[in-house]
Order: sequence, then structure tokens, then C-alpha cells
Amino acid sequence: MLNKNLIKVLGLSIALMSSTAGAMALDWSGGYRAEWTEVDKPSLGTPPQRKAYGLNSLYLSPKIIAADGVNINSKFDILTNSFYNNSQLGEIWGLNDSSPVVNSQNQGTSSIRVSQLYLTVNQEYGALMVGRVPWEFGLGMTYNAGKGMFDHWYDTRDLIAYKIVVGDWFIMPMLGRQQSTDFGQGGTISTLGVQLQYENTENKSLIGVYMEQKKGAANALDYSASQIAAYGASGAAPNALNETTTSFVLGRGWDSFGFKLEASFLQGETGLVTSFGDDIRLGGYGIAAELYFPRQQSKWDWTVKMGMATGDDDSTNFGGFAFDRNYEVGMLLFNHRLGGGPDFLQTNTVKPTTGSNGATLNVGNSADDESVSNAVYIAPTVNYAWNDKFDLKNTLVYAQLLNTVKNSVDAKKDLGLEWDIELVYKPSDRIQWVNQIGLLFPGDAWKNGTGTDGNLSSDFTFGFASKAAISF
Repeated sequence: MLNKNLIKVLGLSIALMSSTAGAMALDWSGGYRAEWTEVDKPSLGTPPQRKAYGLNSLYLSPKIIAADGVNINSKFDILTNSFYNNSQLGEIWGLNDSSPVVNSQNQGTSSIRVSQLYLTVNQEYGALMVGRVPWEFGLGMTYNAGKGMFDHWYDTRDLIAYKIVVGDWFIMPMLGRQQSTDFGQGGTISTLGVQLQYENTENKSLIGVYMEQKKGAANALDYSASQIAAYGASGAAPNALNETTTSFVLGRGWDSFGFKLEASFLQGETGLVTSFGDDIRLGGYGIAAELYFPRQQSKWDWTVKMGMATGDDDSTNFGGFAFDRNYEVGMLLFNHRLGGGPDFLQTNTVKPTTGSNGATLNVGNSADDESVSNAVYIAPTVNYAWNDKFDLKNTLVYAQLLNTVKNSVDAKKDLGLEWDIELVYKPSDRIQWVNQIGLLFPGDAWKNGTGTDGNLSSDFTFGFASKAAISF
């Protein structure tokens, strides 16, 4: 009798599941990444503050197809990083929350974080998006969703947007909220943006503009102590934030040549004031260009990256601009923190000095969280297709500071020359194993002259990385 009832229950369950599956489908995608990184002497002097760490990461992106054209998208990050909560770095190899660790029989546990959850409703001439959406524009210089196999960072927006498509053009207005203190009105940071873009895949043409205005109440501006110092402010923000970012992208491709150019301009008011009570305004910009010389009948192809990002001077206003951390130029320069002295690249306005777990983040204890800022650079890359599965890449990076560190005397602007060598194994489009060596010959800019914090070291350093990724 029990067996008969059990069979009936199982049969009913299967029938219900089958009817549900007919009305709704679930599509899975994701990616796994494992990597090891070493930087011999990031301080460029003594003590070397050597870095050696591994990362282990998995993300899953289930998509619920609720109805025709109606999708619910999400992303779950497995083995998250306790130093950088809102990242896709993955957990550090050997990190253990067991107690006592010395006698533990396992590596402890890690939390699962949900970084994306949004609804898309696709229609004939447009699409509605609501929720926490990945956000990217152009080359990813300013806004970068972190879709690359080895990207460690991502940009998301809590927004509602509607994309109107007319031929190869689309316009997308959006309304978002970056910060809400609680259920009440006030204490918020809100964004209002609009994107206009033309993209033709046949002739490889791209023209786009995105303008975003960000406004925030004074009680919602939680600038850290290092950010307040970097902006040259006297203390916490007494005024409201009113910031406007305008970005442009232009691209064109042919059989033997292609290019993309992105420029972004930052203006507005930080809400901070100087010790004299003057408002600290924003006035920075950045430009990134990429030139492509694809392989045709040859085994060689070339890429050239060049660009610049403004730095701050001694004026009251802040003139700095920082690229997104995902936009990489070299393995070491503008990627890992370098130098034994002050903030040469003036990126303390965007990078943390304290981790999510309260640990101090510095040159010897940080991930690849540096950005292009206060510098001009050029980085040509030549790639040799050894065979169908192996590529050999060589990249040279040369960079100079735009503004030397304040209060320094006889400071130079030469950041140095970097040579990166990569061996890429790709048995399929979804699998990559990259082994990389970076050799950095630092310039005299890292010595910072003979003034305050001067006479620093600029010793040779190198880095090594081995990383593998699988997407599915």
C-alpha cells in the first residue's frame, strides 16, 4: 500500500514539473577561473613587499525564460573575496576561516553573493530593463561590465531603462539609484542617463554617446579618509554631489585595419570643500584609442593601445580622471600598485586603502586594483599564431606622468618601460590558459625628486602569472 501511494505521489510530482517546464525554461551559463600571480618587488625598493597569491573563482548566470521575450537574468559569484566584496576576483588560495587554522582539516567555507538580478522584456522595436544590470560602454574605459574571461571587476546599476531601436540606431534613457540609506526619502545618490548609439556589424562602424548625471545628498556621501585627503578636502562633505560624465565612442573596421576611440569627460561638484570653504569641483578627462591590424594570410597581427588620463594639479579643483580597473594596458603598470612613496598616479580617489574585512591594502597587500590616471601611455602588441592552439604575444608599454607629486622638487615624469610576454593556449573558444611574464624597467618618476618623500628607489621588478579560464 505504501509503495502504491509513493508511486502516485512521484507520478503527480513529475506531472506538475512537466507542466511547469512547458511554461517556463531555465538557461545556464557561467565561468570558472584559477590563477596564480607573483610580483617580485612592487615597492621598487627595500623592503620589496613581494606579492604571491592564487585566486579561485566560479560564477553562475541562470536565466529564467518566463515567457516569449520575458527573461529574468541573474549572476551568482561563488567563492567570493573577503578583501574586495564587490568584485569577481574569487577567493584567495589558502584563505581559511577555520579555528584554530593550524589543526583544521578543511579550508572552511565561503559565501555566495548575488551581483546581478534584472528583468528584460524584449519587444519588436525595443526592450525594457529593470533591476541590477551589468553596465558597459565603448571600450570599457569608463564603464566596464567585466565580461572578459580574466576580468576581476564589474560595473552594475540599479536602474530602469528602455531601449528604443530604429534600424542600426538605438536610444536608451535610464533612471537609477546608486545609494539608498533606508526606506525613507532622502539620503540617496541617484543617476539619470541617456545613451545614443549607431552600430553596423557589416561595415564595422560604431558611433555612440552616453551622458550620465549623478546627484547625491550630503548625508549619503561616505567619502573615506584617503579619498578626502586625495581631493584636498578639509573633512566630510557638507554639500551635495552634482556630477556629470559625458562619454563618446567612435569605431570603424576594414579587412586590414580597424580602430576604436573613447573619450570621457568628468565635471561637477564633489560636495567637498577646502579648508578655506571653497567648493572642490571636478574637471578631469580621459582618452583611450586602440588600433587593430588583423592577420590575413600571415600568422602575425598587431594591436596598438594609446591614451591618457588627466591628473590633479595644485589648484582648488580636482582635475584627475581614472580609467576603469578592468581596462588593462600592461601586466604591472596601471594594474598593480607600484612604488614606495606617495600616490604617484593619484588614484586614491577610486582605490581602497582598507579592505572589506578591515585589512590594510597597500603596495604589498592588494590585488590588481590600480588604474590609468595622471599619465600618458603607448602600448604596441604583436601576436604570433604559432598554430591553431598556441599564440605568443609581446607587448611594450611606455608611460609618463602628466603631473608630478605635489611638494616634490626636481621630480621627473618618466614612469618607465615594461615588456610583457604571453603564451596563450586555447584548445577551444571557451577554454584559455595564459602564462605571462612582465618585466618592468622603472623610470625616474618613481624616485619623486629630492623634496618631500624624495630620493626613493626605482629598482627593476618583474611579475609572473599563470591563469586558466573556462566559460560555459
